[in-house]
Amino acid sequence: MLHYSTRAMNTDCLLILCVDEANDERAGRTALMRAAARVDEYERTFSRFRPGSSLSRLNEDPSDRVQISAEFAALLARALEYARLTGGVFDPLVLDNLEALGYDRTFEEVSSGVQTRHPVAAPCARWTLVQVDARRRFVTRPPGARIDLGGVAKGAAADAAMAELASFPGALIDLGGDIRAHGQPDDAEGWIVAVDEPAGPHVASLDYVKLRDGAVATSSVHRRRWMRNGRTVHHIIDPRSGQPASSGVVQCTAIADTAEHADVAAKVGLILEVGSLLEDDEMSCALCLRGVAWVTADGGYRCTPGWRSYAVGC
Repeated sequence: MLHYSTRAMNTDCLLILCVDEANDERAGRTALMRAAARVDEYERTFSRFRPGSSLSRLNEDPSDRVQISAEFAALLARALEYARLTGGVFDPLVLDNLEALGYDRTFEEVSSGVQTRHPVAAPCARWTLVQVDARRRFVTRPPGARIDLGGVAKGAAADAAMAELASFPGALIDLGGDIRAHGQPDDAEGWIVAVDEPAGPHVASLDYVKLRDGAVATSSVHRRRWMRNGRTVHHIIDPRSGQPASSGVVQCTAIADTAEHADVAAKVGLILEVGSLLEDDEMSCALCLRGVAWVTADGGYRCTPGWRSYAVGC
């Protein structure tokens, strides 16, 4: 079993690969480098913290119509479809709200406690006013409308990296909690993924799920939180209020077919409320959702029937 770890997309990245006679260790190491390179490509394209990234260049461009890469156009088009599907609960246009709360630098810099001055966020442009022509690779949006693909880009990066490892008997990618699994590790029946308590992995694991082919992602109000003007804030913005989500849910974990879908579902499940997602509703079917678990502020824990089919006792 081969391991490779790095830092990418402002988070820790771990890649694990199982080799066999058809795909030996040398081929495995080459594949791991290709997978890591795909993650790096996504960072160069979608990071809002890299001045030269494609996303940063788009957000700085004063034109209302800008040409972007095919991969950028495809992901942005999917993000807008998630916004439509969720009635705007998932929204790629809340960057102004995040920066008004002080999240205008990497989280390591934000959490250092040094505040920057930002005006109160003006009403953000509606996602309905953004259009993508994927064939011609153009995005059209109102002047000043800025995009942040954040978590959905992280999930897409994990999926893209996994595509480089799919020919091997087993692989797992953990990109800052967006986890994509394939096959099985050595002789085990599947990958056992721990779901941490909201307070973090140093406390205890809340649950365990077994995956062979699929993904799991977690959204939490405790992972990225800081003080702003005397109050504690976090990075999950409810687009309906423009403020940090306050549904009473402190953590939501979703199992889906891809890391991109799992990331979207986990965020939506946290912004809404416990029980807001079921495996058989329209939104969940579109996201190929397999199960959801919520942790509430009072310590309550609730999961869907689909989740229980993946949960294992450890």
